[in-house]
Amino acid sequence: MMTTMTTTTTTTTRGSRGGRGETMRTMMTTTRPGGGGRGAVVAARSSVSCTPRRTAYDAVTRVSSIVAGGGMRRRREGGAVKRVGVAASASASTSTEDTGETAAIINTVKAIFGAGGFALPWAFAQGGLALVGSCMVASLAFALESLRMIVKAQDVLVSARLASVEDVSTYAGLTKLAMGNAGDVLCRVMNVVTCFGITVSYLIFIAETCKVVVPAMIGPGLFGAAPTTAAMLQLVAPPMLLLSWLREMSGVNVISAVGTASVGVGMLVTTIAALTSGPLHTASLPAWNFAAFPGFFGTVAFLFFIHFTLFGIQEAMPKREAFYPAAVKAFTAAAAIAGLFGVAGAVGFGPSVASVVVTMLSGPSGIMVQLLLCLNLISTYPIMAQSALRICENVFEGGKPGSLSAPQSIGVRTAFTLGAVYTAANVPNFGVVLGYVGGVCCSMLSLVLPAMILYLCQKKAKNEMTVEELARIAAVAGVGVTCMVLSIVL
Repeated sequence: MMTTMTTTTTTTTRGSRGGRGETMRTMMTTTRPGGGGRGAVVAARSSVSCTPRRTAYDAVTRVSSIVAGGGMRRRREGGAVKRVGVAASASASTSTEDTGETAAIINTVKAIFGAGGFALPWAFAQGGLALVGSCMVASLAFALESLRMIVKAQDVLVSARLASVEDVSTYAGLTKLAMGNAGDVLCRVMNVVTCFGITVSYLIFIAETCKVVVPAMIGPGLFGAAPTTAAMLQLVAPPMLLLSWLREMSGVNVISAVGTASVGVGMLVTTIAALTSGPLHTASLPAWNFAAFPGFFGTVAFLFFIHFTLFGIQEAMPKREAFYPAAVKAFTAAAAIAGLFGVAGAVGFGPSVASVVVTMLSGPSGIMVQLLLCLNLISTYPIMAQSALRICENVFEGGKPGSLSAPQSIGVRTAFTLGAVYTAANVPNFGVVLGYVGGVCCSMLSLVLPAMILYLCQKKAKNEMTVEELARIAAVAGVGVTCMVLSIVL
């Protein structure tokens, strides 16, 4: 006598609460002898129902998180939390309690520190030790509060079944759900403007550093003893153009590791050089200089207002609820390190410290640090700019993703990069670019929009907001608008 048993296994994604998650059902029919002998699996059938393909822009915006996260592991398929009935005990025995907090802290710190950090000594020297220090503390507090708002907005939409986890896993997706098509367009525009500004700052940093490195390495014969910024940009532009044509982001792990190491070494060598260069200049530095706010605030904003790069870090965590506590630790540690580095550089080099402080290094160790940082920025350019480049391509695709030919794509990317080169040649210094891009764009993306998103999400979910929550939303949005205005008018 034969006995037939049918087992149905259901897999439910974490986004299933929103009604648009993925569902997998596997039916297994097992036939075995009635006498208890070994049976044979005679049929197995599975079907998968997946979410509709996300928009090209949603997918593209993940590239920003590559810059921040470097070698993050590929996201688990569909974010699925698999519950397999017949294998539940086996799955439980092999699971771990790792929340992903350590990796999230490391990747967030990577996102915070970059070329912009090397303008901190200049920022402290310009704005004053007390004023810039106070702005750093305030920026840290408001950055963490706005990040909390983003996380809460995600939870509100998912809990109200207005969206799935998948839908809110990118900044573009969350903004569109909260603000509609207007929010989607605003997010695209701010993304392109921010990436363009960062590209300009990359070029200025590299050109200013090459003005020191090139004569030291090859002598004054080719470019003279004091090469111009324009000459160095002509030297840098060709490799930047070629790299902008890349669409496949391979080797991210290696680039990220090298970049993080070069930044760390650069900060350490610069700090030692500043503190051993001679008498300290504490007395010659201002305590408060509000007139310098437009210049220095963007440098501070570049450190903490990086929220649009953090979605991929959150998504890669096994336990997403551990993301915010990890971010708090990362932001706090980075603020302490950045503050010490900025003060040391300003006090050591004095009021005349360069906006790209590594250009003040000399000797073999200084040349090595400068060269490493330049190579790091050049190699990471295609990763950093990829989201903006693809958005620009989408404008010319006319609603048909992937319709641009290779020559057309190269044309769009070339125009973007050459526009940044031209802008870099006509901007006075690195700090000014950081001031406008950081003060305006980053304030919008990391303060104003998160507050608006949480407010609109609560309205969509028909949740009643407390007076305290409304006050927090108003404060964050108000501070963001104020920072944007001051960065322009002062």
